[in-house]
Amino acid sequence: MSKTIHIPGGTITLAESKAVCPHCETHISFDKIEKRFWKQSKICIRMKCVCGKQVGITQDYRGDFVAYELKR
Repeated sequence: MSKTIHIPGGTITLAESKAVCPHCETHISFDKIEKRFWKQSKICIRMKCVCGKQVGITQDYRGDFVAYELKR
């Protein structure tokens, strides 16, 4: 869940990665996702997990990254 911190002159919102591969339950790090996600103009990306399967990743309404199984 993202966390909002109030600072003088504004707020900071910290997001986290809840992206877990639906196949092998491996946590996908925030750094790996963020680099690819911000280069895309789409609302979701495809990544290959360490298990070798393709995983879809998107953001929920709080700004957290969430992984899902891709349909064939």
